[in-house]
Amino acid sequence: MYLNNEKLQLSNLVSRWRQRRLMKKKRISETRRTRMVIGMVGKRLDEWVAAGKYKLNYSSIEEILRELDVTSDELSYFCSLRFGKSFLTWRKELRIEEAKRMLVDYPRIPAYKIGKSLGIADKADFRHQFKSATGMTPSEWREKNIKKNLR
Repeated sequence: MYLNNEKLQLSNLVSRWRQRRLMKKKRISETRRTRMVIGMVGKRLDEWVAAGKYKLNYSSIEEILRELDVTSDELSYFCSLRFGKSFLTWRKELRIEEAKRMLVDYPRIPAYKIGKSLGIADKADFRHQFKSATGMTPSEWREKNIKKNLR
């Protein structure tokens, strides 16, 4: 009876060890997959930005997902991991940064046309997005920063 009890305990130990080993392999496999997905999404997003596609006016996020050939979950995970924010917030910030540059570089172009060139077709929407990001309207920002650059 004592031997049977030892065999049972040994069998339980071996079984738990095998389960832990399988779980570890599964975690390693999931980690590899996650790294692969992060690399793939990063590469596609970098190419998308380099091509200036963040400036385009897409009809839906699904259209962007199809173009990038990624899932919503993959893009969401990547953006939260790399940027600490949602994809749409990140894209908006890219557009606003580009608008700031263009407002100073092209002082004769009306602000609403700059917004339109960045995929924000509505004049009021561009003004609202810009002001919410910078605390100033595009015209105010342009005036302040052109004066700063003249000094």
